[in-house]
Amino acid sequence: MCEFICRSIRVQVRTTASFTREVEGDVQRVVGYFQTTPKLINSSTNLDIDGIRFSLDSQVENFNARGSGFTIDLIFKFTIVITKYRPLHGRSYIPSPKWLQNKHCVVNVRNEDEKCFLWAVLSCLHEPSHNKERTNHYKPHLTSLKVSGFDFPMSPKQIALFEEQNPETAINLYAVDPGNTELAFTIEYLSPTMNANIT
Repeated sequence: MCEFICRSIRVQVRTTASFTREVEGDVQRVVGYFQTTPKLINSSTNLDIDGIRFSLDSQVENFNARGSGFTIDLIFKFTIVITKYRPLHGRSYIPSPKWLQNKHCVVNVRNEDEKCFLWAVLSCLHEPSHNKERTNHYKPHLTSLKVSGFDFPMSPKQIALFEEQNPETAINLYAVDPGNTELAFTIEYLSPTMNANIT
C-alpha cells in the first residue's frame, strides 16, 4: 500500500444568469441557475474546459426549450468551486490501516524500494497461496511487465501509458482516507478498458 500526499481537487462551476424575452411589447425577465457536475482533477486528469462549456451550453438550451424565446441578458454570477480532495503520491511500504487489515481483503507487499505500484500489480497477476506480502514471490515476474521509460514511484498520470504498454492488465486506483476509520474509498483512476486482470 502506498503513502499519499494530497494534491487532488474537485472542480465545479456554478452560474446565475438573467434571461429576457419580449412578449406583446413587454419585456419579461427570469433568472436561471446552472451548475456542472463536480469533476476530479489530479495529476492524471486535466481540467476539461470544453466539457464544462458543453455542460453549461446544454443546460441553457434546455432552459430555453422550456421558456420559449428567452435569451441571456446578463450573467451576474460565475463561481468556480474548488475543493481539496484526496492524497495521491506513492512511495515505499507503509502498514495498512488496522481496520483494513482486519478485513483480510488486500495484499500489502512489504517492499523496500519505490516500486510499490509494480509490486501491487504483480501481487494481483501472480498471487501466491501464502505469505502474499513478501516480494520474493514476485521478483521472478518483474520482467513480465513493460516498464521502460517509467519513473518510480509511479505517477498516476503514467498509468494510462502503463496500460498501453501492458494491454493484458487494467488498473483501477483507489485512495483510502488515512484519517477515516470507516470503509471510505475514493476512485482516483479507472481503466478505460475491461481486460481480464484488474488490480
